[in-house]
Amino acid sequence: MVVIDSNASVDYIAIMATLTIRNLPDEIRDRLRIAAAKNGRSMEAEARLTLVQKFNREPEKLDPETVKERIRRAQAAVARLLPKDRSLVDEFLAERKKMWGEE
Repeated sequence: MVVIDSNASVDYIAIMATLTIRNLPDEIRDRLRIAAAKNGRSMEAEARLTLVQKFNREPEKLDPETVKERIRRAQAAVARLLPKDRSLVDEFLAERKKMWGEE
């Protein structure tokens, strides 16, 4: 007789990433909807396929210093877009409160 402990039988659960896209322009949403309909897919499946096709290629071979510099430049660009008295975290929290009707 073989006994299997059901608690020990599952040691790994695969978790897929979830992405929420806010403030997508109506024109882009409509173009995605049309492409999905033409291809017989849902909008979610069409968006997923588009992202996979765009980013599922051999990554650039970059040295760590180049990566760090690109990150610094991107952070500086984002910082220039924010009001001087609010951080990116403040902006995120304000957006959340507005979304949930707390402001």
